[in-house]
Formats: sequence, structure tokens, C-alpha cells
Amino acid sequence: MKRLFLCIIFLCALWGEGLCQNIIIGDKLPSDIRSRRWLMDLQPEAADYSCILFYHSESELCQKALNSIKPFIEKYPQLSMVIITKEEYDKAGVTLTEHLDDRIGVAFDDGGRIFKRLGVSFIPFCIICDKKRHALWCGNGAMLTAEVIDKILTTR
Repeated sequence: MKRLFLCIIFLCALWGEGLCQNIIIGDKLPSDIRSRRWLMDLQPEAADYSCILFYHSESELCQKALNSIKPFIEKYPQLSMVIITKEEYDKAGVTLTEHLDDRIGVAFDDGGRIFKRLGVSFIPFCIICDKKRHALWCGNGAMLTAEVIDKILTTR
């Protein structure tokens, strides 16, 4: 009976671990997470820091995260944003075109390849990385504050 109980606990722990995002602060993001399609063929300008937001247009939490992050992109010229979605081009384009500018782009993750490669299971999820692709922060973009952004941009 003890063994059965231990096996159940072990399986639950593995299941819970499988639900976690696979980003570790300080680690380098994989180089093969590039998108082949961009909304209106517009990629954001290269910047010292990138904010990657995993997004779905029907999620109010994703919309809140995007609206929370956007002022930081406008305030800090060294920060750009890539919004990654698994939605179809026609559907996402309707809601995300208004957010496009020189430092904000929308990438389409056909087949969810980027989501899978980074282990992203839950949205909204956001990663801030430097130009060498080291993860500096991750979590819900709506939780980002000016203090956190300042700390990220000034410690490197």
C-alpha cells in the first residue's frame, strides 16, 4: 500500500512538472524559435532587449497583458516586443494590426512550434531577453512594473 501511495505521489509530481513553463532565468533561449510569417510582413526593429508575449486574441488576460506592456515599449527605446500567436493570420490580424509599429511585431506560430519548443502551456506568458537571447524575466506580462523593467534594463 505504501508503494502504491508513493507511486501516486511521484506521478502527480511529474504531471505537475509537465504543466510548468520551461523557461529558466539566465538560460539562453533556443535559436530555432524564429517565425516564418509576420503580420503585414513587419518585423520589429532590432533592440538590446526583447519582450516576447504569447497571445490569443480572445483572452481578456492576454489583452490586459498587452496593454500593460505597450507603454514600456513606448517609454524604453532599447526594448522591442514580439507578440506570438497560434491563431490564423486573418483572425489575429484583425485585432493586432492596431498594435503594430517600428518596435512591435506579430509573429505567427504555425503549428504551435515556438509554443512547444519553449514549453509554453499557459497564456498570457511573457519573456524578456537580451540580444544574446538570455532570459531575464518571465511571467504574466500584466505583472510587469516600471521598477522591474528598470531593474532589467540597468543590471546588464
